[in-house]
Amino acid sequence: MGEEKRREGRIKLEVPVMLLTGMGMSRDISGSAIYFETEQFLPRGCPVNFMVRLDHDCLDKPLHLDCRGLVMRVEQAGNKFGIVASGILQAGYFSCP
Repeated sequence: MGEEKRREGRIKLEVPVMLLTGMGMSRDISGSAIYFETEQFLPRGCPVNFMVRLDHDCLDKPLHLDCRGLVMRVEQAGNKFGIVASGILQAGYFSCP
């Protein structure tokens, strides 16, 4: 078996991911990476900008997290692509629209 390479724990989190070219849905997230599925193909090594929408009972309106990263892995599953993007904390812009 392969050795675990992750430095941080992942949290299962299904929230909308908004890309410039479409939508996706996250599956899990850590402090430095996110895994999401989308119908949009994003090549490995490609810079990616996206927004994650967070809803929580303690917020009176959704919180949007603007993110920037690099596509580290792409997995095709039917008509969708599983994308791993790293470096999401390089741009931590928060807004409450």
